[in-house]
Amino acid sequence: MAIWVQGLLFALVVVAAASVVVALLQKFAPPTARGHNNELGTTLFELLTVLYAIVLAFVLITAWEDKNEAGHVTFLEANELVDVYWSAAALEPAQRDEVRAAVRAYTDEVIATEWPAMQHQDPVPSTGLLMLDAMRAPVATAQTDDDAVQMRLDTVRDGVLEVEAYRTDRLFQAQRGLGPTMWTVLVPGALLVFAVMLTLGTPTRKYQFVLVGLISGMVALMLFAAYQLEYPFSRGGAIDPVAYETAIERFDVIDAEYSQ
Repeated sequence: MAIWVQGLLFALVVVAAASVVVALLQKFAPPTARGHNNELGTTLFELLTVLYAIVLAFVLITAWEDKNEAGHVTFLEANELVDVYWSAAALEPAQRDEVRAAVRAYTDEVIATEWPAMQHQDPVPSTGLLMLDAMRAPVATAQTDDDAVQMRLDTVRDGVLEVEAYRTDRLFQAQRGLGPTMWTVLVPGALLVFAVMLTLGTPTRKYQFVLVGLISGMVALMLFAAYQLEYPFSRGGAIDPVAYETAIERFDVIDAEYSQ
């Protein structure tokens, strides 16, 4: 089911539930008889809605920026893998092939094992770290008098360190959600805004349904968006491993066109 359909259905369910509450409330206290609450109620409602809107907007912006940052990290990591793969040409054939095999194995591990784990928010195995060690080992003690070759060796060493740093950042992003504390603010805050809204008097019964339905639907959509954006590698709109799939294609091109 498309994510926009899920969001629409969620909002409709919330609006329907809110309408039921309004209908039940109107049996005991018609909104036309609650006009005396509006002077204080409107002030309180405006204060709460402004505060809640600020918090909710901050959460959405932060979640969106975190998702973009996580996606950027995947491309940085993939590009470093390509650089390591390319720079391994400076090594002796046996060492070059060892490094490149480790780079390919690591990339496959990210796609096949680490990505599903991040999608399900499960612990990621340490196999990737062992493959990083396999990349590092052939160049750990390699030395040469050729400055150009030495530069590419340094590129391989530095590249492996960068990949390790980006991997750590990626795994951290995969587990960093809003947390129970923030959801404790968002959900009860929405209920509080809804409760204050019910105390307001309206000219007609129908107008109260419209008021409550519109605001409840909008808040529901924003909470749904926050939920979907909470973890960048899972739920709706999760980041795909396209950067690493592209890296594998570039490995193949390097092997086919530039390897001797």
